[in-house]
Amino acid sequence: MDINYHVELRHLRYFIYVADEMHFGRAAERLGIAQAPLSQQIKQLEERVGVQLFERTTRSVRLTHAGEVFREKALLALGNVGDGIEAARQVMGKANRKLTIGCVSPVIFTCLPQILRTFHAKRPNTRIDIKILTTDELLDAMVEGRIDVAFIRPPRAKAHLNIEHLFSEAFVGLVPSDHPLASKDDVTLHDFAGLPYIAYAPILGVGYQNVVMQHARNIGVSINIVEEVGHTLGIVALVAAGMGVGIAPSWVTHMPHPGVTYLPMHDLPGDAVTLALAWPMDSTSSVVGEFVECSRAFVAEMTDSGI
Repeated sequence: MDINYHVELRHLRYFIYVADEMHFGRAAERLGIAQAPLSQQIKQLEERVGVQLFERTTRSVRLTHAGEVFREKALLALGNVGDGIEAARQVMGKANRKLTIGCVSPVIFTCLPQILRTFHAKRPNTRIDIKILTTDELLDAMVEGRIDVAFIRPPRAKAHLNIEHLFSEAFVGLVPSDHPLASKDDVTLHDFAGLPYIAYAPILGVGYQNVVMQHARNIGVSINIVEEVGHTLGIVALVAAGMGVGIAPSWVTHMPHPGVTYLPMHDLPGDAVTLALAWPMDSTSSVVGEFVECSRAFVAEMTDSGI
């Protein structure tokens, strides 16, 4: 077999990222390199393959027919390399039998158990370790090689990492179970006007807090913040103690508390709280690949069921 094509794995990786983004600038940003070297590598790849893979204009980039065919084969080739590495490790008793998963804490109560159930059925001999950290800590740990895949709260950016949006969730209002509002079917920010409000501490909950406060300003509602806490469960505890009302991502409803009533808030954005999956761009582990596919399958099932 003639394998003297002089095409390297980095050429294939760079090609895939440009093909996915259809934009050299965004692909370069994801790869953590400058755009000029990326363009040079793609040009070099086309010269070595002997065909034009992309049609470029000043406004757009798109695959040629040859590029579309090449993309399928490039993905297959990269997958085969990963499988080959795994097979070689298996022969020497060094197969990757452990997957270290990082996550922000809400994932434990929402999607992770079901994803793990599917993954375990496919990879029953893989040992699982789970690390619960903040998004910034998770990304640093991944760059340092201490975790293989992570569930994070975007937007965040790190060179050499894939970051794929999974799903979004809405906000819910939290009121003490003996509060008059607890008998309602839902609440709005107008219902919270003037009431003692339990907020997220600055920075730690800045993303959630900004959405709520901006909406309150837009509709002329004054929020009376009496306490600030660093975690959603802290809001639950203070609301249960009757110290005020609060707003949190809907994942908290997976943790019922006898002292708290959770109520839908349809006046706040339903997609402000997002979850993404991150893993290294240069990962060749079929175990990581399998876990990513299980996560995608979970999201597809959510979408199909209308959840």
